[in-house]
This record gives sequence, structure tokens and C-alpha cells, in this order.
Amino acid sequence: MLKRGVSFQIPNEYGKHLAQIFEALDCTPYDWKIECSTEVWKRVYGQQDEDLFDNANVVDGVIFDELIKSNIYYVIFTTLKAFPKGTQLSNFDTYEEFLKSDCELCLLIADCSYVELYCKNLTTLEKLYDNARAKGYEGIECIDENDPRTKMCT
Repeated sequence: MLKRGVSFQIPNEYGKHLAQIFEALDCTPYDWKIECSTEVWKRVYGQQDEDLFDNANVVDGVIFDELIKSNIYYVIFTTLKAFPKGTQLSNFDTYEEFLKSDCELCLLIADCSYVELYCKNLTTLEKLYDNARAKGYEGIECIDENDPRTKMCT
């Protein structure tokens, strides 16, 4: 049963993985806080790859949506936090602090493949879980109150 989030594995390759993970979510009404030394490399043909988010700490949801849908990229690791526009983009380290913050969703990707997705809204979480299953991701598991994670960061 979904309580906190969902975990799964994405392919370790270039693609549009963030767009696919968030296919069931409208990313535009959020400000996306990019944390913890994110490494998401946009493929630039004939040149060296570039940071997908151009070293930004916060990306408007409309721009975020365009970036993840219109580029091919390689996710090494990232922590992305979705805050409704107009709310305080606070820092938090633990799940309990996440619950107290205005943040609605926290995505963590480590080692190019391992995804953990935390979401306060259980209806949205269910849609994201169903989307992960529809995409055929491997190792899909529910994250419940026995979650061993202590830090909300990759």
C-alpha cells in the first residue's frame, strides 16, 4: 500500500526519463528546486554535454516541463523538489521536515537508475505509481512508514 512514495529503476542510458516519470503529473504549476549537486547532462550533438538545468537552483514549472520533454539527457543523480508556485521554497533534510514544508513532491535519483519518489498527495502518488508500472520500470516497490531513508537527498 502506498503511504509515502514509490521506488523503481529506470534504464541507465540517455533518454527523456524525467518526462516519462512525470508523465502523469502536470509539472507547470510548480517551482522546481534542484538540490544536492544534481548531475543531469543534456546531449548536445557534436559538442560536450551540458547541464540540463544550466546550474539553476530553481526552475519555473513551465520551463522545467519544456526542458525535460524537449531534450535527450543522462541522469546520473538528482534531487528535485516540487513547490506550488508562490509558496516558500524551504530547505528540508528529513521526511518529517518534508511533511511540514510546502513541498508536495520530492524525486531522488541515484547511480543513474535508482528512483525514489515521495509525494504528499496520495491520489497523485497513485497516478505516478501506475505510470511507473505502465512504463515497465523494474523493481517497483511502495515506500511505507518502514522506509530506512534518513536524508531526503541523493
